[in-house]
Amino acid sequence: MKRQDSIRARINRDWDGARYYAQAENWLGFFWSPDKPVLKYFNRLDLSRTIELACGHGRHAAQCLDRVGEITLVDVNESNIAHCRQRFAGDARVRYVVNNGHDLADCDTGAHTSLYCYDAMVHFELLDVIDYLREMHRVLVPGGLALLHVSNNMQNPGGYYQQNDRWRNFGSVDVVRHVADRLDMPCIAHEIFDWGGTPKVDGLVLLERRP
Repeated sequence: MKRQDSIRARINRDWDGARYYAQAENWLGFFWSPDKPVLKYFNRLDLSRTIELACGHGRHAAQCLDRVGEITLVDVNESNIAHCRQRFAGDARVRYVVNNGHDLADCDTGAHTSLYCYDAMVHFELLDVIDYLREMHRVLVPGGLALLHVSNNMQNPGGYYQQNDRWRNFGSVDVVRHVADRLDMPCIAHEIFDWGGTPKVDGLVLLERRP
């Protein structure tokens, strides 16, 4: 089995369950509470035409839908996009894309003012993160921002996320910052933080697409 086919099979198996997403509806505080660090960065995004990568059942989109001009919900699982179509039925501001787990092929080039990804990229393979960074540079307008919740776990290189604490894949904030800079998307802000009692295992990066 090809690497990408294997990764997609793992994603479909591990993240295609109604029980997980029902529970996740209760895990919003870290991202949306004014006393947490994430919201201040999100408030810097221009939501005129934004993308949410790995949207799941739309729990994060529901928190900001009243602020967007247009939002494209992207997920590798068809069942997740089907759920979002029902959740946001009739809202003309919402577009839907089922992707392949490593690109944004159905998103227009140079047309999106921002992109965000919460509680998902921490599980992504580093190669897929790099592919997505390339795609973010392609789809964002000059000066557009990408806000990414990423893994800062440097343990178990060569392993799989299911083998790691908090299911964090191998990666680091510094690696993301370095690769993004080389792709003309410098990091303009970042933080490293604990998750679920595991110290410094997660990070947040805010990237700006250079003209």
